[in-house]
Amino acid sequence: MILYLNLLMVLFILQYQNCSAQENEKTNGTKSTSPTTPPILTSQPSTTTTALTNDNTTNLDINCSHIAPKIVTTSVNISEYSATVMFENMSAEELKLNLNCNKNNTKENISTYIYTFQDAKQCTNLNVECNFNERNCISPIIFSVPIPLYSNFTLDLDVTENSIQFEWDKTELLDACRINESYICTDQNNHTKDFLRDSRKVIGLEPYTNYSCTVKLIYNNNTEIYNDSKVIKTKAGKPGEVKNLKCFHNTSTSITITWEEPESPNGPLPGYIVRNDSTENVFITDTDRLSYNFTELDSYKEYTLFVKAVNNKTDKYLHGKEIEIKCRTDVGKPESIEQSPTVKLTSNNAIEIDCQYPKKMNGPKKEMHLNYSGEYKTSFGKIQKHPNCHFRIEDLNYLTNYTFKLTPFNGKEFGLSTEVSIKTKYNDKALIGFLVFFIIITTLALLLVLFKIYKLQRGSSSQCEILPLVNQDDEKQLLNIDPIPVEVLLETYKKKNADEGRLFLDEFQSIPRVFSKFSIKEARKSSNQSKNRYIDILPYDDNRVVLSGIQGEPGSDYINASYVNGFKEPRKYIAAQGPKDETVYDFWRMVWEQKSTIIVMVTRCEEGNRNKCAQYWPSLEDESATYNEIVLKITEEKIFPDYITRKLHINNEKERSERDVTHIQFTVWPDHGVPDDPNLLLKLRRRVNALNNFFSGPIIVHCSAGVGRTGTYVSIDAMLEGLEAEGRVDVYGYVVQLRRQRCLMVQVESQYIFIHKCLVEYSQFGETEVSIPELPHSLNNLKSRDPPSEPSQLESEFQRLPSYRNWRLQKAGNDQNNKDLNRNPKVIPYDYNRVQIKLEEEQPNEENEEDSEYSSDEGDTEDATKYINASYIIGFWGTRSVIATQGPLENTVSDFWQMIFQKKVKAIVTLSAPSQENKEAACFPYWEQKKETHEDLEVELTNEKSCGSYTERTFQITYSKKTDKRTVCQFHYEQWKEELPGNPKELLNMIEKIRKEFPDKRVEEASKHDKSASLVVHCSDGSKKTGTFCALWNLMESAHIEGVIDVFQTVKNIRKQRPGMVSSLEHYQFLYDIIASTVPAQNGQIKTPNRQEDTVEIQNEVEVKVPVVKEKEQNDIPQDDEIKTKPKEDESTSNGPAEAPFTEVTLRIDE
Repeated sequence: MILYLNLLMVLFILQYQNCSAQENEKTNGTKSTSPTTPPILTSQPSTTTTALTNDNTTNLDINCSHIAPKIVTTSVNISEYSATVMFENMSAEELKLNLNCNKNNTKENISTYIYTFQDAKQCTNLNVECNFNERNCISPIIFSVPIPLYSNFTLDLDVTENSIQFEWDKTELLDACRINESYICTDQNNHTKDFLRDSRKVIGLEPYTNYSCTVKLIYNNNTEIYNDSKVIKTKAGKPGEVKNLKCFHNTSTSITITWEEPESPNGPLPGYIVRNDSTENVFITDTDRLSYNFTELDSYKEYTLFVKAVNNKTDKYLHGKEIEIKCRTDVGKPESIEQSPTVKLTSNNAIEIDCQYPKKMNGPKKEMHLNYSGEYKTSFGKIQKHPNCHFRIEDLNYLTNYTFKLTPFNGKEFGLSTEVSIKTKYNDKALIGFLVFFIIITTLALLLVLFKIYKLQRGSSSQCEILPLVNQDDEKQLLNIDPIPVEVLLETYKKKNADEGRLFLDEFQSIPRVFSKFSIKEARKSSNQSKNRYIDILPYDDNRVVLSGIQGEPGSDYINASYVNGFKEPRKYIAAQGPKDETVYDFWRMVWEQKSTIIVMVTRCEEGNRNKCAQYWPSLEDESATYNEIVLKITEEKIFPDYITRKLHINNEKERSERDVTHIQFTVWPDHGVPDDPNLLLKLRRRVNALNNFFSGPIIVHCSAGVGRTGTYVSIDAMLEGLEAEGRVDVYGYVVQLRRQRCLMVQVESQYIFIHKCLVEYSQFGETEVSIPELPHSLNNLKSRDPPSEPSQLESEFQRLPSYRNWRLQKAGNDQNNKDLNRNPKVIPYDYNRVQIKLEEEQPNEENEEDSEYSSDEGDTEDATKYINASYIIGFWGTRSVIATQGPLENTVSDFWQMIFQKKVKAIVTLSAPSQENKEAACFPYWEQKKETHEDLEVELTNEKSCGSYTERTFQITYSKKTDKRTVCQFHYEQWKEELPGNPKELLNMIEKIRKEFPDKRVEEASKHDKSASLVVHCSDGSKKTGTFCALWNLMESAHIEGVIDVFQTVKNIRKQRPGMVSSLEHYQFLYDIIASTVPAQNGQIKTPNRQEDTVEIQNEVEVKVPVVKEKEQNDIPQDDEIKTKPKEDESTSNGPAEAPFTEVTLRIDE
């Protein structure tokens, strides 16, 4: 503005000078010769300069107002702005001139200039003033150049949990250029929600939320210079409160709380903080487990539990609001009573008890239970309550020890009891009466004792007077019985056993039970009476075992045991009673002092719920036992079907020496009978004699009383020695000798007869047991013929086998209604061990007792049972482990499956290998149908696989009435087409597999009424092949368990259980051969046995050569009518030793 005014003033001065000159010319009438000089524009806008020249060209200022500047183009380069300006309306003369402006410019052509502005302020107008260099304009050329917005903007964000701040790098231009700003943010989950805007800041946002934000910058109201959309997540904030905080599953020492995630987590929720009012914070990082278990808490206590959610921030945690809940632990057991209760008598039969409650009852109630018991009166559960735990009990028994039990109770749990005892005093009120009564009773008792002493003295005198007469009668009643030669032993046995064993009975009753001439003073002493198990079985003084005495202990040298002579061997045995608990130490002293290394025990510790003998050895669990200076250790225990062997090590700490003892316990001698098979005792004798050596002391033999079973075993051992040494036996004379050494030896008649029966067994059949290592060598000897024309020992052994024809009744199988159910009329099961099937309506009660342990010999079929041709076979362990049966007929298949189901059979062994033509003639193919229904049983074949020579099948049997399912495996051996199996090795493999999967039950595992069997074996008629398989089954178990086999005795026992079993020599020899094939060879040769202790030569035991019995004759079994008319055969070759019903049934052992 000032400049403009200055210019106007200059123009005014110039105009004034021109007017003055013109007036002077007019006045003077002449022209001035001096030229006019135009005004010069100086740096001072208010100063005017006039220049006059004398030449012809005028030098005056020109008027430039007509010149119009026009901006043609503009350009921007970083911070530099340029504009091209065209100056319009310039004259030709002016175009020749050069403009000079106050801004940097470059002349492009005569009328166009380019102006450059560096660091020009944007969004402003710059004034440009120009003038010619050659001449000055009267008024400068002035124009303005607008500087537009040419810079770019950079956006930066400042995000918090509740706001988003938009920050620009050129904030001053936004205002200077009047740029319109637009900030729009929407919640991605709620597009309708609006948010407040404060300048360039959006507020009111939710923490940890995604927002879609759009930012725009608009220049000059129509030019959009910035447009960007971004998804922006706000920062995490403090989380909200957890939801549904609950107590869950409280125990007496723990509380579990659960909760749910906050409704507003406001962040990633990395964890939770929990605590109770007495513990520090616990940070839980496993956010999937919204629970926590507080442990080690006090019982029945209320706790305040706190939970809060936590979010992460850059340098700290953001804690949500803490929520609390009150929970109580469950009732626990009260603590123990710290101080012992005090008990005192308030009177002679009344007491007071003071006690203190435990510090922590751990429950809602506070009670103390007092239980007490005394000698004559017992009280249980009587609760007395007192706020200070004070009890008073009256009316107790006098002079009685009472035990008082104090138990804290908190309403649910009882704490540990504390006991105190006290004895009540006498009844002082009744004392005088009692003293009077006591004096009277004492006087009467004294008189009675004096009277008894008087009678005893008179009785003793009388006994001494008649003693010689009694002794004389003992000797006179003895009979004169000659020894029995072995050649007539069987005939003598049958003769004496006839007429219900009358001759045996006469012999036995003639032997005095006690020989009165031998004194029994030591056993009757008062110090020794408690050591005797029975008051009437006492050792004689002259041959009792005398222990070394213990100083200061009367009777310490006494034990109820007697020396007994063997066959021409003095004091070979010690016959002793079974130790009592109080005499175990004396028993082991006797073992040690007598240097005995063998103990033979022929009883169980308990029989028929009666204690027979104390267990005087340590068990395997205890390992050792100590009896004063004697320490026992058990090093080995082996259990066999009829006996148990134990290896014991004795250490005498007093003498500092050690010794080993072998203990053999015979376990199958019934409480009131004799063993079923004489061979069992013969086998026991072999085991004992194999252990005996020249340097060992007497063999100790004991049962319970030490006379019955003990005397029987000793007699058998001694008489067999006599039979081997002299070829004759004197059983009667030896039993008399035993009675002279110990009373009641061989206690009952049945034991006396059993001794003879064992001797007959031995003389007729010999010892046929062979150890497995010696089997190949022994078998070669058995097969050899010397001379070749004579039968081999193996053939002679087979010929000695009894056939047991018709030895038991077969009424059920021979019944007219059942004959069609038998495949072979010569193979009929005996009634005593046949399998009985319950009728269909009885099946649900199959768990009940089915039949007697064995059917009666009469064979009467019960109405509730059904007949099937099947027999129980006793296995190696003495249980009915196998059922031998015929191959099912078409009309007996249902009965066959009923038997399988009712008897809980686990495996079926099928030995039939019929051709396709005679398949049903040998055995109905019950295994070919995939599924069949037999009455209430559904049988389904579920699996079948070939295993070489045999096929293994699996059946599932379902009983429809009880939906009871059972699985049965069938092993079908198909290579037994001829007399012998085609592939014996495969047969052995099959048996081994069955034995492992379905082992035999032992005696202790089978209940009294258990009628189940693990295995059913059948061929065609259930005799030849079945019998051979059953014998092989038992022999393999014997070889595995005992390391020995006895083919003769095994076949002999099986023949007694079913007709036609192992009826050919080929089958008999096959049993030897197949077992021998399992014995490994050493160095290419069969190892020759070194031990011959148990070998017994039996070639000369039978003088008369027995003819070979043909198979046809052995199977020729007569019917019932033939039994009545046929003469009785020689039982030595057909029926074996005659049965002794008088021995086994009528007479029972008293021991």
